Amino acid sequence: MKTTWLASLLVTIFWGAVLGLVVTYLGGAMVEALTATPIVREPLKAMAVGIILAVMSGLLMTTHH
Repeated sequence: MKTTWLASLLVTIFWGAVLGLVVTYLGGAMVEALTATPIVREPLKAMAVGIILAVMSGLLMTTHH
């Protein structure tokens, strides 16, 4: 049981990082196209925010489900 919990945590962290990067780059490209202002992308911050949000939502799901 413990290994499945750890595996799901690792998968959550991975997809959180991927989603953080995707949202950062797509959102940045969209804003640049609409406003013609260059945006500084910070991939490490985007990954960290994505991981934090994914883990928090996972914890919320496990406590309420």
